[in-house]
Amino acid sequence: MLHEPIREEAALCIRNLSVAVEGRGVVRDASLSVPTGEIHGLLGPNGAGKTTLLRTLYRASRPASGQIAAFGRDMYSYSHAEWAHLLGALVQSAGLLAGLTPRDIVEIGLEAQGLERGEIRDRRDEALGIVGLTDKADQSADRLSGGELQRCYFAQLLACDPRIYVLDEPTNHLDLHYQLVLLDEVRRRGRTVLMCLHDLTLAMRYCHKVYLMQSGRIVASGPPAELLSRDMLMTHYRVDAEFRGKALEVTGPI
Repeated sequence: MLHEPIREEAALCIRNLSVAVEGRGVVRDASLSVPTGEIHGLLGPNGAGKTTLLRTLYRASRPASGQIAAFGRDMYSYSHAEWAHLLGALVQSAGLLAGLTPRDIVEIGLEAQGLERGEIRDRRDEALGIVGLTDKADQSADRLSGGELQRCYFAQLLACDPRIYVLDEPTNHLDLHYQLVLLDEVRRRGRTVLMCLHDLTLAMRYCHKVYLMQSGRIVASGPPAELLSRDMLMTHYRVDAEFRGKALEVTGPI
């Protein structure tokens, strides 16, 4: 893999990325660029390669070819500590940290940043308040519901507040209130975001630009209001549906 600098005025740049899993190409020649402060979304049916692409960003998978850069520097020119400080991820399979409380889970992320104890406490408490877990901060994490656990990991990410957020199905298990509260908070912070979504109404509400993936390739991209046409939904999602404003009207499956 080439490691020369990428000249790109973007917070996050992916160029000609391919990823293989057990010898099978899952992501194929994907390219995208996310300007600083914008929210971009990866869309597409199950198995399109969205999660695999995101896994390369937080170094859970290594590309077979292509380049990833942040702020003009190749990803592999950053140390693991530098990259973890720059980019934070909310993933689908975070796993349960047995014996820990929400307070502990949020602090684990902050302690890796070498912060003063007072700042750790302030960031922790603020984040737990945002996600509505202040009253359960000392409860064992294995007693949380799926939605509460998702909010706990969201609190960890918000407390660390990296420059780039990578969100893999961030609204999993969340009720409608917290879907909006937490994505509103991410947008309010003005960070750079790349997220994978199945809910197209959320993509329409939050994303500046979306990329449609099919069979490992990015097959179309653009502002959601332009990309998510009736024809596109019929072709790639196999539903007869169309947006009226920001509301999705669904006739049925095809």
